[in-house]
Amino acid sequence: MNRTKFLEQLDHARHQGLGRLLLLAHKRFVTQLADRVEQSTPRGKTLPAPGRSLLPYIDIEGTRSTELARRVGVTKQAIGRAVRELEDAGLVTRQDDSADGRAYLVTFTEEGLERLSNIVSAVEALEREYESVLGASTMRHLRRALAEIANG
Repeated sequence: MNRTKFLEQLDHARHQGLGRLLLLAHKRFVTQLADRVEQSTPRGKTLPAPGRSLLPYIDIEGTRSTELARRVGVTKQAIGRAVRELEDAGLVTRQDDSADGRAYLVTFTEEGLERLSNIVSAVEALEREYESVLGASTMRHLRRALAEIANG
């Protein structure tokens, strides 16, 4: 195969590869979501950057710090810093975990739950926009396919 054809195929594969498309779609989604959430957030109440990436991993009933570190794929120390920032923002609290003395339970405050509700509303609005572009059937298939990929 000549070099030009090889480079064309390589370029096409890079730009149409599933991994890259998922990454770019995720980046766009996160950017659009952050813009919407920021617009609906009172001045001076913006989410700390580490918190934006940690919030999706905290269960409504609370999550152990060690489990958060595993889910996010970072060290317990990094989780500690991110949780501290969310605590300082009034969005979460930490409680000693009686089942594991090395860990603590991260739970949402009332303000944190209210902010989470605003985020969920923004996500739902984005999903409606995507559905208007893709159509209801394609959106159902996309959601099903992504869930299958995500859950193995």
